[in-house]
Amino acid sequence: MLKVSLLHTKEFIQKYICKSGETIEQLSQNEWQIQKWTARTFKTMGNVLAEEQYDQSPVEEIKGLKLKPHSRRNSLPLSEKIIQEGLYKGWIIQEIRFKKDGRTPADSVYRMGPGLFIYERLRSEKVDLEDRELKQILLKELENSKGTLPNDFLNKISEFTMETIDSESWGKERVRKFYHFLIAYLRLRRRKSRMEFKEIGATYYKKVGGSKAFDSYQDVFIDRLEKWLNAPAYELGIISFGSIVPVFFTGNLHGRSSRYSLGTVHATTDIAIAGELFHTNAKNLWLVENRAVLTRMAVEVDFLETSQSFVLGVDGQIRGAHRKMIKQLCLNSSIEKAFIWVDYDKAGQIIARDIAHLAEETPYLIVGNLGHLFSSHEEYVKSLSETQPAEQEMTLGGPEEWRKWIEK
Repeated sequence: MLKVSLLHTKEFIQKYICKSGETIEQLSQNEWQIQKWTARTFKTMGNVLAEEQYDQSPVEEIKGLKLKPHSRRNSLPLSEKIIQEGLYKGWIIQEIRFKKDGRTPADSVYRMGPGLFIYERLRSEKVDLEDRELKQILLKELENSKGTLPNDFLNKISEFTMETIDSESWGKERVRKFYHFLIAYLRLRRRKSRMEFKEIGATYYKKVGGSKAFDSYQDVFIDRLEKWLNAPAYELGIISFGSIVPVFFTGNLHGRSSRYSLGTVHATTDIAIAGELFHTNAKNLWLVENRAVLTRMAVEVDFLETSQSFVLGVDGQIRGAHRKMIKQLCLNSSIEKAFIWVDYDKAGQIIARDIAHLAEETPYLIVGNLGHLFSSHEEYVKSLSETQPAEQEMTLGGPEEWRKWIEK
């Protein structure tokens, strides 16, 4: 059903179709002429096929084109029937430009019409309103959750709601889904101190399939929670994800109920780290991105023992378990210096930055390409801009070189 326009078709064509100095004149109910007047001349620049009245409820095929006001399409992947319906209902328009003679068609393109434009504008306004309401709901849940969760963690969520551009470059749809996840989690956490991951969606949506609502986002959502907490999500009461995160290391390590010694590569889990209070008698902490470096250093038992070194693998993705263990080792042990050893590329820069932040209370050095050492992340990044990206294994070295690094 055609509706009276909220934006006049002539106004729409003038704003989005006409070029500088051009005007529009209506020839009939669905045809408009693009004109250009000067002090001495008048030229017909082209015609536009567009209905004077339009419908604001485009069909899915038209929505799927994802047209913008300045989009131009020589053809459309639609049936002739849909195209004609789109022209008749003002969802699309056809722009025909003439050659210099003002009569011969030079090219013809399809453009967004005023009906689709108004639909997208109203939809955007509706989404913005819903997002504002969603934000207010989350802020209310935060207020209700005080005393249930650590204040620093709740403050991180509050800071997240204030962001105009997501700090991790998430798209709007993922951010919106994360809002729902946080609301669901906070509500459930006030009722239960322990929960399965799937319970969060199931109790929030209360319908068949609700338990799977957040499955495709599980890794990125949990990673962000752990980053805010600097600990495994287990400490937030989320006890099962269908997987266990391993943490690999070599060196002397002691906990309340566990003890590891030099001589091989050991592994613990995120669940164990959440309940343990680990410490080491080592003085030098090596935080390495690749397992190849970890295993190479693990066989050098004499070096590890005489240099009093402990080596922890962060696997290229610092999970909550890694974060908590690094913090524990730096705060509860005899660590005097940390060595951050990652790949010499963009991803390595990010990992090095995050590790440096975690070990900020401990003097640290970042191992650069060719064995150069840097005492700040800024110096390290600057050095990478002058070299080619490389993997840390390329400068793996051995005990003799490692000892020189320790002595610097």
